Amino acid sequence: MTVRILALVGDAFGARGGIARYNRDLFTALASAGAEILVLPRLGDAAGIALPDGVRQRPAMFGKLRFSLVSLWTAWHFRPVDVVFCGHVFMAPLAVLLARLLGARYWLQAHGTDIWNDRRSSVRRAIEAADQVTTVSRGTRQRLLGWVDLAPERVRVLPNTVDERFVPGPALPALRERLMLGAGPILLTVGRLAASERYKGHELIFAALPALRARFPGLVHVVAGDGDDRARLEARAAELAGDAAVRFLGYVPDEELPDLYRLADLFVMPSAEEGFGIVYLEAAACGLRVIGGAGGGSGDAVPDARVGELVDPADLTGLVEAVARLLGQGRVDAAAIEPYRRPHFAAAAGLLLARLMAQPRRMRGAA
Repeated sequence: MTVRILALVGDAFGARGGIARYNRDLFTALASAGAEILVLPRLGDAAGIALPDGVRQRPAMFGKLRFSLVSLWTAWHFRPVDVVFCGHVFMAPLAVLLARLLGARYWLQAHGTDIWNDRRSSVRRAIEAADQVTTVSRGTRQRLLGWVDLAPERVRVLPNTVDERFVPGPALPALRERLMLGAGPILLTVGRLAASERYKGHELIFAALPALRARFPGLVHVVAGDGDDRARLEARAAELAGDAAVRFLGYVPDEELPDLYRLADLFVMPSAEEGFGIVYLEAAACGLRVIGGAGGGSGDAVPDARVGELVDPADLTGLVEAVARLLGQGRVDAAAIEPYRRPHFAAAAGLLLARLMAQPRRMRGAA
């Protein structure tokens, strides 16, 4: 029997960012398990993109009221619906309503800052109504269970996955020359440069660069990503580290990221609030050792010394010493990343769907 899923998400196919990528990976995995999925996004344009078999995505809908009304209309015409999937907690009240109207099971996905920062009582009630909640990390799960009244067995961890493009390989000398990076070593950070995401730790790295360049004179910090905070961060980099220490590349397309990871000597992002950190996985999958921030869910992406270290996001000296230490440790053991590869993710997603479908279908209008 085909399982029909109505998915309410912030973004998925045709959008950037870690959550969009997670949704794409999840829907691809569920479709491969036999599900039929209709995706209703707030952002992203999937026109011209070849979607996986079994997945359809409607055009993006801006505005909360419009999204809610179109979702209600679409859900009614997509019947029968077996599962309402909610990809962000701000949509959870709408997801609960749709699940009740359709007599469907309700699956909520939590990433990190979405549940840490939105503590409205309506959101809490909508989370507690879920038949199944999945989180990207144990840290996010722990925080969620500390806030809402949910039986622990209803909250499962389904971490990010990393695709087959991210594998070790040779660094391209032409890329180093084009970016004018010199002999290095090269520290790399990949992430949005958004004012809302200053917790990622760029400024701590800038502050560490003078001490690091005293030990490694050719060291350069490469920053990939763009956003509304870029101009301020560029000014802070010049103020804290000098004009030659940091290179801002702007947005780097996904297909170019593997070569950038392979070029670097160390990935550094001492984030204080990362829900998981897909970029940690990508870097490690390409063989790059990783420094993340202690706190949030980064411990799942940087599980042990085979991958790298976690540092206190407020400890400048600790960051300097960790960078100096890891620069001499060589590449990552590929076996450390194997559990995060797509076959494992797809198998886990399929089991979660089967577990959810084994639960009784809701009665229409039931609480």
